[in-house]
Amino acid sequence: MGVSVAFFDVDTQADFMLPTGSLYVPGAERIIPNLEKLVRFAVERGIPLLSSADAHPSDDPSFREWPPHCVVGTPGQRRIPATDLPDAMIVPNRPGAFSQPETWPRQMVIEKQEYDATTNVNFDAILRGLAPRRFVVFGVATDYCVQSTARSLLQRGFQVDLVTDAIRAITPEGGRRSIEEVVAAGGRLITTQVATSEWAR
Repeated sequence: MGVSVAFFDVDTQADFMLPTGSLYVPGAERIIPNLEKLVRFAVERGIPLLSSADAHPSDDPSFREWPPHCVVGTPGQRRIPATDLPDAMIVPNRPGAFSQPETWPRQMVIEKQEYDATTNVNFDAILRGLAPRRFVVFGVATDYCVQSTARSLLQRGFQVDLVTDAIRAITPEGGRRSIEEVVAAGGRLITTQVATSEWAR
């Protein structure tokens, strides 16, 4: 396909985004208006939207460290309406779950069980089909899945813009440290306004 930019929406699921969620990221609901702007902008401009999603079995080993969250088939695993397109393509984390589509979907949901979205075994095949040069990254949580995914993309040689007013961290210190790490690895910090104006040209 070959595109200049793709938007990367990290884990904007009910269990993380809403105060009723089982692993609520403090203040996450406050970034929903900016998430909606970014997703709407991507759709209107035909910019590919990749969305990672935790998809845990009920006995996931990670639940020894974290409260059970984003269990497959539960309401908490669903994306919030602002970042959920009805015709999204879902890519489970199992070999052969992705085949190159004739027409690229408006949203591709990449399921995972680790912090880093690139751990989905189909991720490299998705990138080969998309072939972007830059990713605009946003979502939750800054100090875990956002930071991990952004750094993995940078390590793979992509340019990364981190949208600072469309991310939230579990702890303020963790968020600050993670942003510093992304910048040290070569990432650029931008705002929603910059993201939706820079790529409007």
